[in-house]
Formats: sequence, structure tokens, C-alpha cells
Amino acid sequence: MNAVMGAAQRQLGLRIDPFKAYNFFVEVEGILVGGFMSVDGLESKTEVRTVRQGGVNDIEYKLPGQVTCSDLVLKAGITALDPMWLWYQSTLSGAIRRRNGSIYLLDDRGLPSVWWDFYNAWPVQWQGPSLDAGGSLVACQSFTLAHEGIRKSLASSVYSAVAGVL
Repeated sequence: MNAVMGAAQRQLGLRIDPFKAYNFFVEVEGILVGGFMSVDGLESKTEVRTVRQGGVNDIEYKLPGQVTCSDLVLKAGITALDPMWLWYQSTLSGAIRRRNGSIYLLDDRGLPSVWWDFYNAWPVQWQGPSLDAGGSLVACQSFTLAHEGIRKSLASSVYSAVAGVL
């Protein structure tokens, strides 16, 4: 099957290369919230429940259970303008503001190609930089966001398919 797809792609002049993991950005409610060095936690898992029937020792039924999502961890260099810190500051003062956002993976042209939408997120943890007078690294911070779900956008799949043909 892969050989057939490869031949068809060559015949049509199409290239379907994987996207690079270093080319991305994060937006929260339409606002670009910073240039992040990394995003971790793009993960969800469905619990597997095992059921056995009485008297039948050689069969085990597997049923889907609860779906859980990992917290998102966003790591970035510290800058003077920091909307993530302001959002976290509101959480510290008791005004928890849940927001929706997206993580966009860009293609080689810098255009969004695939993205994941997260829902009802709010910052639950901040980690400041490790300071070292003998080093020359960028001062970095990380924000952990709890959220109520993450989905790969159907629009991104359609867009990527169309963009791959153009």
C-alpha cells in the first residue's frame, strides 16, 4: 500500500513530509501568548476496564472507561511582556479564568498545518528560572495548565490535506 501511495505522490508531484516539532505557536482566546521553547502534555488516555464472566476463566472482556488528559506544560524565556504571568497572577488572587486555546504546528512555509484545541484551561503552576551567574543561558519559566479536554481540530486535517495538494 505504501509503495502505491508513494508512486501516486511522485506521479502527482506531491510531498507529504512530516512536520517539524520545533515550528509551533500557542494562542489563548485569539491572543498569541508567547514564543514557547516547548509544549509538553499533548496526551490523553482511555482507561481500560476488565470484566470477567463468572465460571469462564479463559476470556477477559476489555471495555473503555474514563478518558483523562495530561496537563499542558508550556516553557518559555522570560520577557517584559508576559500575558501568561498575568493569567497566572489572576489565579493566585482567586479569580480563576478558564480559557480556550490552540497549539499550532507550522509547516515549512510558516503556515499552521495541524493544531490541537484545548478547552476550559487555567494555570495551576508556575516554575521560575534557575539563576546562575556563571552561565549564559536564557532565563526560562514554565506554566502548567489544567484543562477539560484536547482535540485535534478537524479543520486542521482538512486544511493540511488541501495545502498538501497546492
